[in-house]
Amino acid sequence: MNRIGVVAGREFLSTVKRKSYLIVTFGMPFFAAIYFGAVGLLPALFMAQSGAIKKDIGLVDLAGVVRLDQAESVQDSGAAALKEAQELAGRLAPRASGAAKAFLEETTARVNFRPFPSREKALDALRSGDIERFYLVPADYVKLGGVENYQPADAPLNIGRARAREALESLLGRSLLAGKVPDGMIERIEQPIVQAASESFVLREDGSIGPFDRTSRIAKLAIPGVFGILLLMSLMTSAGYLLQGVSEEKENRVIEVILSSVRPDQLLFGKLLGLGAAGLLQLAVWLSVATMATSLLAAAALALLDFKLFAGCLVFFVLGYLMIGSLMTGTGALGSNARETQQFAAIWSLMTVLPPALTWIVIFDQPNGWIARGLGWFPLTSPITMMLRLGTGQVALWDFLVAVILLAGGVYLAIRVSGALFRLGLLMYGKRPTLREILRQVRHAW
Repeated sequence: MNRIGVVAGREFLSTVKRKSYLIVTFGMPFFAAIYFGAVGLLPALFMAQSGAIKKDIGLVDLAGVVRLDQAESVQDSGAAALKEAQELAGRLAPRASGAAKAFLEETTARVNFRPFPSREKALDALRSGDIERFYLVPADYVKLGGVENYQPADAPLNIGRARAREALESLLGRSLLAGKVPDGMIERIEQPIVQAASESFVLREDGSIGPFDRTSRIAKLAIPGVFGILLLMSLMTSAGYLLQGVSEEKENRVIEVILSSVRPDQLLFGKLLGLGAAGLLQLAVWLSVATMATSLLAAAALALLDFKLFAGCLVFFVLGYLMIGSLMTGTGALGSNARETQQFAAIWSLMTVLPPALTWIVIFDQPNGWIARGLGWFPLTSPITMMLRLGTGQVALWDFLVAVILLAGGVYLAIRVSGALFRLGLLMYGKRPTLREILRQVRHAW
């Protein structure tokens, strides 16, 4: 253990002192903020610009069905939703609440309809630029339901056009119902089910009935997803630094001196721990920056955190990292150049992620089915699969323990085999080992 600790400490310190590591660790949040700011802000500004209706919308009613006194009701029906959206934006992003409020107001501003007695009068207003476009309700509208839309030839196909059409549809619907049904019934006909006033319940396993907590359900599914992403990022980051360090040690012939003092499996395990700590430190810096940027979201996530689920995912995260990381390193060391090394290492990440990614719907729908249980017990696919299964809250304790024991056994086997392959790859220069040599090293590992 002392030798493993020495190797781990050396790998950790040598990695965190690299300029590339420092640039990626502390520069990534800065560049990510610029990138996502540009990617997110520019489309938002475009949507606000394209969604804004800066002029009146003309309306020619040849059918005599439109009641402009209902236009106020159409606009007021969206006022409550707009206010709620503004309050939510202010809570989630207090520093950007002004911009969020301006964006919402711009894209949901009132649509003003200006009536015209004839098509010719409306066309004159459109030519002079007094109106943005106009709609003509023909005399046979009630029978056929068609509406004519007139706009300039260079008018963009933007969000504002869709908003104006939606407002006209609501106005026509209210106009047709006005005077024929009670006023309170019109709103209910337009929106038969109000989500905010509706409730959902679940039947628990003990037969009791309780409220359906959508937020908690989403949080339970989000925790495995976050752990899965962190696992992949940790493997990619640590494996990259590890393989880079191994290549340098092979070129400098330092590896021969190191192997004279420690066993290959000790060297491999120490490198995994040291580089894993460096990778986790990098992820911690990124998450800390993200947490400070969205403090309210972080507080809400912490309030909804299921600590049992978190602990279960953490177990499979650690064991999965040790197993996949050792396999990636052991087989990656067999490559004769950097390209082959990356290709060999990528095989294990694909074998770990691909099966759960292709069957995640089945895993969520049937977390205790034979597919989910088989992938959850097989060591290579166990980390991601068990995280997904645990998120459903339907995995029995014995099932969890079986998966942990099998994965722990897989970690032991992976470290033994990878240590042998690691030694073989480190001591061979400019030559790829044959299959017979690989099998002989694996057999000697026991």
